[in-house]
Amino acid sequence: MVRVGDHEVRLTHLDKVYWPEDGYTKRDLIEYYHSVSQYLLPHLKDRPLSLVRFPGGVSSDGFYQKDAPQGMPEWVRIAPVMSKEKEDYINFILCDTVSTLVWMANGGAIEINPWLSRYTNLDYPDFAVFDIDPSEGSTWEDVKIVVKMVKSLLDQWNLLGFPKVSGATGVHVYVPVEPRYTYKEIQAFVKYGAQFIRDAYPEKVTLERKVKDRFGKVYIDFPQNARGQTIGSVYGVRATRGAPVSMPIHWDELDTVTPQAWNITTALSRLERTGDLFLPVISTKQNIDPVLKAALAGQHN
Repeated sequence: MVRVGDHEVRLTHLDKVYWPEDGYTKRDLIEYYHSVSQYLLPHLKDRPLSLVRFPGGVSSDGFYQKDAPQGMPEWVRIAPVMSKEKEDYINFILCDTVSTLVWMANGGAIEINPWLSRYTNLDYPDFAVFDIDPSEGSTWEDVKIVVKMVKSLLDQWNLLGFPKVSGATGVHVYVPVEPRYTYKEIQAFVKYGAQFIRDAYPEKVTLERKVKDRFGKVYIDFPQNARGQTIGSVYGVRATRGAPVSMPIHWDELDTVTPQAWNITTALSRLERTGDLFLPVISTKQNIDPVLKAALAGQHN
């Protein structure tokens, strides 16, 4: 039992190797999340979480966990959300303390995926996300071109966007909004932008849902902006070789980074140097009415 923040947390099997090819252990994962907690927690606050747990390490099968597990500490906050599919409540975990973060990591939660909205305002996201991913046959160079096109479009719309490398293969561009738009409106907004980009660069950009129809192209995943969908958290670890971390970047760094440029051993020093480049995502509240009006008008034509 160790004291973490306001609570005692039981830590187990700390020497278990979670990344066999790299030698990183469960202790390394816990220490990473503890070390970045001051940067990470503001981005998780009040957001229901879908966790991807790998208690056997990344070479074993992981599993998604939405429902809070039995026997968890009484100080872990939960957010009951009615599920239409289950016709019952799902008790999502809320992570607003370093104690909860360390407890989750001890349970093998490598990937942390928050909702786009807060439990206190569940139907109204705080941001829209352009999720930009290469398909088989496309490259990181292709991704960078598409990300720059998103930036150009946002500039035309007088909107701020904040990019982060996903820690996998792509880039997420967050567009913070006033939390008064529905998920359907946010999705229409992103789809409208994605259609502009596809129409400008059809040889390399696709909005196709079927994976087999995306070969050689960069996919903009606008349906990701839906109620109950989650996206890999900023500063979150990925359950792949090298223990990469999803990290924010400056727009002008795009040409010099790769999606897995940082991992659990290098992310903290980067953070200490740059500070939280994603902090404005929390404080910025943008009005997208003009674009949304055009997007919705386009839907009806």
